[in-house]
Parts: sequence; structure tokens; C-alpha cells
Amino acid sequence: MLDQGGYKAIEALYHTLIQESDTILDLMCGSNSHMPSDVTYKNLIGIDLNPQALKENSALTRKITQDINDKPELPLKDNSVDYICLCCVIEYLRHPFTTLEECLRILKPRGRIIISFSSQLLPLRATALWQALDNADRQKLIKVFLTRIGFVEADQGEVHPPEDQTVWKDSIYSVVARKP
Repeated sequence: MLDQGGYKAIEALYHTLIQESDTILDLMCGSNSHMPSDVTYKNLIGIDLNPQALKENSALTRKITQDINDKPELPLKDNSVDYICLCCVIEYLRHPFTTLEECLRILKPRGRIIISFSSQLLPLRATALWQALDNADRQKLIKVFLTRIGFVEADQGEVHPPEDQTVWKDSIYSVVARKP
């Protein structure tokens, strides 16, 4: 659901933080992982409820079909992942606290979680709480969830499109936190 500018903003964030050799989980990845196109990641795991979307996602090195809303337990070992990416999906989680606890469990010590969302959403799918908040409060909510679960160094940022852009209209908001 990201426009071209939003996609590039997420791609730039991932390019800045994630190394080619890192083990990455793209949670609820869909058919596109938003990873930089100039990098081939050696261990990019995708989890999504749609097997066809996983099949179309050529960046993934491992594909797992699972509906996180029905079964939030992640089928990965403790301390096995360097980065977890949730791009434009946090607003659709019915059990965000449980899902984020699972993320903490599978992250390696000092591993990071990157949660990004745009100024757009699908109102019929987004939770009522998410829809009741503005974007700044959504970032605060994510930070509260992460710090209560045990993440540290939760930083937030945002990127807004220049007014003269025609292909970029969606603002992008992110929260990045680390497992101790």
C-alpha cells in the first residue's frame, strides 16, 4: 500500500541499518519485502498468511505460511534473528503485545526490531485503537509496547514527502528498538 516515495524511504531505512549477512525476519511480508534492491540478503525469512504472496516474494530465502493474528507464536528458535521488520502491518495485529513478545524471544541479544507505518491504512482491517490515534500517538504507542515488553533504546523517526513530489504522498513513521 506504499506509494513509490514511501517505498524508497523504507528501503533507505533498511539499507542504513541491516547488513547483507544479518538474519532477518520480515513479518507479514506479503509479496514485497521492501529491502534494498541492490543488496542480496543471505538469510531473509518471510512469514505471511498468503502462500501466493510468499511465492511472489523473490527476495526471501525462507518462506513460512502463517496467520499471525490466529497464531502469534513465531516458528523460529530463541535468539536466532538479527533484525525483525514489520512494514505497514502493526496496525492490523489483533494481538500486538503477544506478537512483539515473540519478536523479543527470537531476536538475538542486541538484535533490533524495525516497525514502520505510513499515513495510509485500510480502515476495515486496522484495529479501532490504531484508527483512534494520530501518527505521533501511534509512534508513542509502539514505543510503550516495546519498552514494556523489554526492548531498550526505542527511537522514532519520520519522513515526509516534499511538496513538489507527485509520486510520493505518504509520510513514513518508524520505531526502532533493541533487545538488551
